Amino acid sequence: MLAGDLIATFLAAQAAFTERVHAIADDQWQLGTPDAQWTVADLVWHLTDEHRWAGPLLAGLDMDGARAVVAGLGPADGDGATRVREWDLAAAMSAEAFRADGALSGSVAITRGPAPVAEYLEEMILDLIVHAWDLGTAIGYPGPLPAHAVEAIYPLARAVVGRTPSGMFDTPVQVRTDAPVIDKLVALTGRHPSCR
Repeated sequence: MLAGDLIATFLAAQAAFTERVHAIADDQWQLGTPDAQWTVADLVWHLTDEHRWAGPLLAGLDMDGARAVVAGLGPADGDGATRVREWDLAAAMSAEAFRADGALSGSVAITRGPAPVAEYLEEMILDLIVHAWDLGTAIGYPGPLPAHAVEAIYPLARAVVGRTPSGMFDTPVQVRTDAPVIDKLVALTGRHPSCR
C-alpha cells in the first residue's frame, strides 16, 4: 500500500475507534468485551497507551526512552470523561507523528525488534479496526466500520498476525468464504463474528 493510502487508512480507522469511545455511556465502562481479558475501560486504556508510544518511537527513541516519555504522561484512568480526553490526546499525538514528513520512510524500535515504520503502522491499523469492532460490540454501537479501511487492511492482516509475538491473538476462527470482510478480519484474530 502506498504511504498516502496507508496514512488515510490509519486516520479512518482511528476515527472509527474515536466515534465508539465517544459513544460509551457512563454505565458501560465496566462491561466485558469480545476480548475476554478486557473490560471497555481496559480496551480504551490499551489503545490510549499504544498511541502514546507512537510519537516517541517515531522520534527515534528506543523502547526504554519511549517508555520514560510515556510514563511521564501519567495515568489515563479516572472517570469516563477523563478516559475519553486522554484517548483524544493520544490519538492526536500519534496522528501527528505518522503524518510528519518522511515518517514512514524509516525504521522504529518496537517490542518484536526493529521494524519498518510502514509495518508498525499496518499493525496499528489492524489493532484500531479490530478493537473498534470489539468496542462497538461491547457497547452496542450501531454504526458500521469504514468499509474502505477494513478492505484495505484485510489483505495485509495475515502477514501482520504472522509477525506478531505468539499469544497476542487467539487461534483464528473459521468463517464462511462468503462472509463479510469484517467478519473474516476479526475471525483471523480469534474473535467470533457471531457475537456481534
